[in-house]
Amino acid sequence: MSGWTIRPERPGDEAAIHDLVARAFAPMPFSEGDEQDLVDALRAAGDLIQSLVAADSAGTIIGHISFSPVTVDQEACGWFQMAPVSVSPEVQRSGIGSALIETGIARLKAEGARGVAVVGNPAYYERFGFTQVPGLAPLSAHDAPYFRAMVLAGPAPQGILRYAPAFG
Repeated sequence: MSGWTIRPERPGDEAAIHDLVARAFAPMPFSEGDEQDLVDALRAAGDLIQSLVAADSAGTIIGHISFSPVTVDQEACGWFQMAPVSVSPEVQRSGIGSALIETGIARLKAEGARGVAVVGNPAYYERFGFTQVPGLAPLSAHDAPYFRAMVLAGPAPQGILRYAPAFG
């Protein structure tokens, strides 16, 4: 599929993003069905630092990605959590998710971010350069096997990474 563009979320996109995220995660066996509520909660808390959408030529939102701040050992460190990444089921596997990830990371880097963390399928995220970073771990032991990070600038922080409060 071609004919889509990536842009920052705009006022008025909230309902379309909520619907898209719900539809994207509905068939996923690992989903608890609340990813769309996470995006809303991050936005409401002011922790939706970067929110990008992919829109088709008619302006319909067909993809979304969120980035929120994290702390390491309870200190701000210029790192961010990438989650969730959502693509409309009808157009998954067409490069939209990859483009959102690459664009989002490039924008964060240009804005001075030091790194990005993600929890998900390691084989998928390692394609973008995410790796296990020695000495950096998520708070949840459940997330540990799926936790990967990407250093954008400076040394990797060492310690326990905590997501924004909306993650629970």
